[in-house]
Amino acid sequence: MHMPVGTISSSRDTVGVAVVNYRVPVVESKAEVLENCKRIASFIDGAKRGYPGLDLIIFPEYSTQGFHPTRWLELSTTVPGPETDIFAEACRRNKVWGIFSITGELNPKGNPWNSLVMINDRGEIVMNYHKIHPWVPQEPWYPGSEVLVVEGPKGLKVAGTICYDCNQPEIVREAVMKGAELVVRIQGYMHPTSLQQKLISQVRAWENLTYFAVANMAGRDLVYSYFGGSNIVNFDGTVLAECGQTPDEVTYALLSLSAIRDARRNWTAENHLFNITHRGYTAVQDGVAECPYEFYRTWVTDPAKARQMSERLTRSTVQPEEHAAD
Repeated sequence: MHMPVGTISSSRDTVGVAVVNYRVPVVESKAEVLENCKRIASFIDGAKRGYPGLDLIIFPEYSTQGFHPTRWLELSTTVPGPETDIFAEACRRNKVWGIFSITGELNPKGNPWNSLVMINDRGEIVMNYHKIHPWVPQEPWYPGSEVLVVEGPKGLKVAGTICYDCNQPEIVREAVMKGAELVVRIQGYMHPTSLQQKLISQVRAWENLTYFAVANMAGRDLVYSYFGGSNIVNFDGTVLAECGQTPDEVTYALLSLSAIRDARRNWTAENHLFNITHRGYTAVQDGVAECPYEFYRTWVTDPAKARQMSERLTRSTVQPEEHAAD
């Protein structure tokens, strides 16, 4: 079930996807943010020229505004806004879909959101996902509460996730059970976790029979060094395309619509999506549908008790005790 690699075209059955190892921006003002947006737009122009089959291009978390350690709030913006207007025009003129980062998006409830924005080939915003699991203890973003799945290019069902989100396996399973065939992870991950994050993309793809695409930053900002490694993974967990650590690398792969749909419908062994709710169907008529996991049943019916279960294994304070006085 391996997809062919090495081509720059696409077809009615295949979606051409590119991921960008975007160089981490260091910006000090909104004017500099908009200049960076124009640079991002130029990547869309170049990628479409270089990969004529391109249907969807994906940029990393923090690629628009960076993550300034002291000015992150004043660099926040709206969706739609001047930044997404630049992206929308680039998608429209190149007739491609794009996924972009807004960090942060102004939020009337409190701190800004960390947002993934998907724009179609007509320049319309079709997804604005708010990161559910901000990275602690550094990120100041207000947590989102809903996994989003939309119909993307050529009918491919696409879900958006952001960085630390995917360290929680539940979010990808939720996206796939909502119909996602491609789970996109935009991230701003730094050393020393490069090994773990590469493994996650392959494991999440395999355990959910889903295409998985990661766009990560590369280079150094005022705080961290980012390892790149943007990749595109087949639904069997094999890597279709992968960048190195060099800033601004772009890579490309084809995702077959018929192949993933055939696998989900016809695989028996390793069809994790069917087998999870049809446990033991070789021995039991139709298999067992009930959830066997006490923690998940508790989490839904009694969140406070589920939190206590977690705290028994970890701690009962937000900060470890030795930091409580800091």
